[in-house]
Amino acid sequence: MSKKALLGLLATMFLVLIVVAGCSSDEPTTETEGAATDSGTEAADNGGGGGLPEMTGEEITLSYASWANPQLNQYLADKFMEKYPNITVELVQLEQEGWNDHLTNLASTGELPDVFWYQGNVDIAIRNAWLGDFTEFFEADPETENLLDTLKEPGYFDGERKMAAPAAYQPYTVYLDENLFKKMNVEMPSPDWTYSEMIDLIQQMTVPEQGIFGYNTYTKLLTIAPIVNQDATGEFGWNGEKFDLTTDWAESVTQRAEFIRSGVHAPFYDTDEAEAAFGDRLLWAASSGRVAMQLDAWWTNGLFATPEFVDKGIKWVPYVVPKGDNAQTENKPAFIDFGSISSATEYPREAYELLKFFGWGKEGWEHKLEAFQTLKDENGQLIFKHPDGLPLTKDQELWDGLRALLPESQYYDDFLARAKNPVPLGGAGQPGFQTFLDEVYFGGEYGDVEAAIANGEVNAHDIAQDLTDKANQYYEDAIAELFY
Repeated sequence: MSKKALLGLLATMFLVLIVVAGCSSDEPTTETEGAATDSGTEAADNGGGGGLPEMTGEEITLSYASWANPQLNQYLADKFMEKYPNITVELVQLEQEGWNDHLTNLASTGELPDVFWYQGNVDIAIRNAWLGDFTEFFEADPETENLLDTLKEPGYFDGERKMAAPAAYQPYTVYLDENLFKKMNVEMPSPDWTYSEMIDLIQQMTVPEQGIFGYNTYTKLLTIAPIVNQDATGEFGWNGEKFDLTTDWAESVTQRAEFIRSGVHAPFYDTDEAEAAFGDRLLWAASSGRVAMQLDAWWTNGLFATPEFVDKGIKWVPYVVPKGDNAQTENKPAFIDFGSISSATEYPREAYELLKFFGWGKEGWEHKLEAFQTLKDENGQLIFKHPDGLPLTKDQELWDGLRALLPESQYYDDFLARAKNPVPLGGAGQPGFQTFLDEVYFGGEYGDVEAAIANGEVNAHDIAQDLTDKANQYYEDAIAELFY
């Protein structure tokens, strides 16, 4: 099956698409993630407990926009309206392509949704003054403490004002073909494997004389390594204050280039190398049965369970991104979508509650688990063949409920137990980062930096300090421009 056909199948299985940061994935073409009362006086039932202001008892309408599955959105909207019968939720349907442009058009006519997800580059949302400040509600909300620890800070763009929050979580996932490991008599790694162990296995599993490749990529070593090896809280070694591309980024992007040139990395899609290796330049390497690891994302689990792979004898099993060799944390890169409330909403308190219900709130997530099990399409088939994303909180009941929807396999037990320190990618959570990528990393004096390094045109270590300085300057400039 061609990659195009496979991706089409994946799109039908997963209507929720994750927007990835510009540097987070390999693109083959570049190479040569209680009801409210009428009076509103009952704080506990009315969302006003724990120091939060009470919800209004007036009849109001809130609009909501996200690119999540539309039937899931409707299901959650119905449940929210059952809880708060005085609030009508209107779902705003937008095409995901050009999402921020659609929001810009709505904002220009005063119709920016009360609650919305924004796409990729947070600079756009802040420069256009879309983001409402919900610091008061977030910091007074008891549920905030239950957020996954690494997801509490993102959204404080100036260190003081909470203007966005995680809305969906899909972890980076490393898939290993268990059947290929058995065929080659290589032991599967521990679920607590380290980064260097993964690199060693990639090389060990490369057998040129048998046409077997160590790995293929959607996500990249150069995104993984700085986060896991530096205990970073963002891409490119971001530590909450500064970027650092001089160590793990430089080493991993160099390693990646060597793997591509030496044939450790599988041939890229639609290349002469792919045609020579597989006899089909349009065959996705992960479906060839000759790749040991696929660096990818959580949502691909459902695709790998289809007959296309099973009938070929391919058994992809999920592993978390490995821990850094000397790391003190379990921080791992993840595709995190962010949402906010409109700065122009008339009902910021209620909009915050809607943002939470659709995002990290326990009650909303309980309804999501119900939806994953019950929602069907017009042909009576379950819409979700695989749970869409992981909980954003530490609530074990939610994680147990999600686990019950996954295949009976120790691999899933091990995965979920180690997937609770997600690190968001740069563009959505750090001002200036996407602009740096566009103007410097992919379009500056070095051209496309990754392609230039892979092609041997520049040395990563020679330019790492310059890139570090520029990344930090773009961040500082963005903060100064956006907030002062």
